[in-house]
Amino acid sequence: MSNTFAPVVNDPLTNGHVVNANNCPTDDQDVRKELRKLGEPITLFGEREVERRERLLRLLSEQRHTDFGIAELEKSDDNLMEHTSEEEVDEEEFYTPGLDELLASRKYILETSVEKAARRLKLQKQQATDYDAARTLKHRRHINSQLGEFELNGTYTLQGNTRTLSGIRVNLSDNKVACGSWDGNFFILERGSPDNFKQVCRLAPGNHTEKVTLAWSPDEEDLLVSGGAEGTLNVWKVTGESKLKPSTSVKQAHSGRIAKTEFHPSGKYITTTSHDQTWKMWDLNRMKDFLVEQEGHDKEVCAASFHPDGSILATGGLDAIGRIWDLRSGRSIAVLQGHIKGIYSMDWSPNGYHLASASGDCSVKIWDMRKTEAELFSIPAHTKLVSDVRFLQHIENSPLAVAQTDETGNNPKVLDASGSFLATSSFDGTVKLWSADNWVAVKTLRGHTDKVTSCDISRNGLYVVSCGWDRVMRVWSKLV
Repeated sequence: MSNTFAPVVNDPLTNGHVVNANNCPTDDQDVRKELRKLGEPITLFGEREVERRERLLRLLSEQRHTDFGIAELEKSDDNLMEHTSEEEVDEEEFYTPGLDELLASRKYILETSVEKAARRLKLQKQQATDYDAARTLKHRRHINSQLGEFELNGTYTLQGNTRTLSGIRVNLSDNKVACGSWDGNFFILERGSPDNFKQVCRLAPGNHTEKVTLAWSPDEEDLLVSGGAEGTLNVWKVTGESKLKPSTSVKQAHSGRIAKTEFHPSGKYITTTSHDQTWKMWDLNRMKDFLVEQEGHDKEVCAASFHPDGSILATGGLDAIGRIWDLRSGRSIAVLQGHIKGIYSMDWSPNGYHLASASGDCSVKIWDMRKTEAELFSIPAHTKLVSDVRFLQHIENSPLAVAQTDETGNNPKVLDASGSFLATSSFDGTVKLWSADNWVAVKTLRGHTDKVTSCDISRNGLYVVSCGWDRVMRVWSKLV
């Protein structure tokens, strides 16, 4: 350790060194600067330049240092030490103790995701072995031609709604649609005939204040989760009651607005993203406390989507950054950078390696998890903010697909339609359908009179639903 030291005012160790008036600035602007550095008023009422300089000399005589150079040097050293200390704190790794339930959930997710991944890869290998270019091209063209015939097939005004509709989702069986509203309600519409929906229930008042987000369970057709601006997380069993009450409610699940709720593919866990800049994961059977609370975004977290295998989670925020989290270890394993404005929605393709992100920069970016250094493709999707993006999820024997022959005109075979297209909604008032093969627009759906906040695709791919600032739900499909 160095033995050097700075001289100190009136300290006998400094040999009686005192403030030298010749070292004090004479220019009034310099005097003002030095007073500001000392945290003193730069001028007093009625004070003249000479009096101001004398005040500076008097203050300096009471300070530790007798020389401006030494004082400024130590100030710089202190700032450097403070800055270094802050950097060290920022870079320091820390660990948060986890619950026993968290360990159990990670083991469960590991086991089930490995099994699902093995089945998915086996299927993809079989598809690669059986690949026929002519049959695949016919299959794609047929689906695109079906989508090209989609038109507005129904407009539904929700009884009791007073504000913008904030989110819309179709359930597992394609027979119910849930619409969340900025007025704190959500509404359930039941599908009767292919072209008809009927409002059957809404939630009881007092559960959410405003801006409701919601999601259906992937394995129970009547199970729904919702979040609101007040930070409450509710789980619902949608029955025949006209006004629903939550089966489970977590008050102050977040300290800020809950922007997104999503079910894990197993149906056992729920994730929530929030304007408090965190996301959390919850065990559906143990909602009294969260399993994981994760930071990582610099601004509000608006988007989340679970990988089809359930192994990883994608999140996006208003910091324009996407992150990929390994749920088996709790680590952030990839950062997706490319958007220049906030990310509002994300969705995985059933193929397991394509991820779509919708942003305020009017684009939808497609990311390939096999190479995350940059986006695979950037779709100039809309002219205003893209509010939602949804892939056609996994379905066997979709009505959209029909048997196609090979290049010889023989061997007809029905190919899988899962992930063959995606839908986007935007504040430009449109919903668009895109081919997931070449990312080209297949159909633009016009009918909303204001901003579109959300959209979804039915499990069978036969219809698309959307909602927005015009306070109505619209249904799009082929006209029979």
